[in-house]
Amino acid sequence: MFRVYLAAISSYVPENRVHNNDLPLELETSDEWIVSHTGISWRHLAADDESPSTMGIAAAKDALTKSGVPPEDIGMVLLSTTTPDFAPIPSTACVVQEGIGAKNAVAFDITAACTGFVYGIELARCYMQVHNKPILVVATEIMSRAVDWSDRKTCVLFGDAAAAAVLLPSPDGVRGIVDSILLSDSSGKDVLTIEGGCRTPTSRKENMQLKVYMDGTAVFTFAIRTIPSIIQKLLDDNNLTFDEIDWIVPHQANYRIIRSAASRFGVPESRFFINVQNYANTASASIPLALHDMEQQGLLKPGDKIVTVGFGAGLSYGGNLIIW
Repeated sequence: MFRVYLAAISSYVPENRVHNNDLPLELETSDEWIVSHTGISWRHLAADDESPSTMGIAAAKDALTKSGVPPEDIGMVLLSTTTPDFAPIPSTACVVQEGIGAKNAVAFDITAACTGFVYGIELARCYMQVHNKPILVVATEIMSRAVDWSDRKTCVLFGDAAAAAVLLPSPDGVRGIVDSILLSDSSGKDVLTIEGGCRTPTSRKENMQLKVYMDGTAVFTFAIRTIPSIIQKLLDDNNLTFDEIDWIVPHQANYRIIRSAASRFGVPESRFFINVQNYANTASASIPLALHDMEQQGLLKPGDKIVTVGFGAGLSYGGNLIIW
């Protein structure tokens, strides 16, 4: 098996940047409360003429340009989203495929919630071992259209963003995805949901709109338990110590989750990259958005060892060990 690496990564965030102080007054919340409970100060919200696919196309085109790979050479467009253009078909991946001109690719969506990018790059890595074609992995989310804007417990937590990565065979056999862990705990399937779908009879869906339901305490407990366990397993399976890891890049759900997980793992919080304060929770786009931010800030060097950790509805969770 050859190693597969992230040859290029890019992101897209809507222009509309909203501070806590600019949220609707009827929410009866405050910047102080939101920051103290979540670490979030800002989020980007999609404009009316933006969709998950248009955001994904923007991120994908930039990643393709950076990689130098022509869109017609892409063998797969694998797209993660919790908020697709259509429910349930056609896949948002097919809309993005057309938008970027990847006419020779297979295209499909995966639904792994906030763990979507972690799942996606591992699925892409496995596919490439057989077909050896460049793969585009996209994560795009417009969570602002899924939250209930009268529910201050959830609406302040989320933002909109997209990110994309082009995966290619490693140029040196060292850089790339070393190992991945993909897991799910379906006993928590009701902890985080978006209403809708064919489980509900049509007669009861007439006035139903997308609406996030989240048991925040259960998600918090799950996250601070699974983040350390995923990191430790990746270290153990690859005979590494934590001192050999340069960065932990967790799903950016809540600053308190990351801080608590770092404390439970017994490692400095400074080793965790955190940008939730700028974007809020962008679901499956959060990890690649963080990686792109790190690249733009000059924090990533070739050879750096990175552990990504995702967790979300399902309950899905997992991580990747990557040599940058």
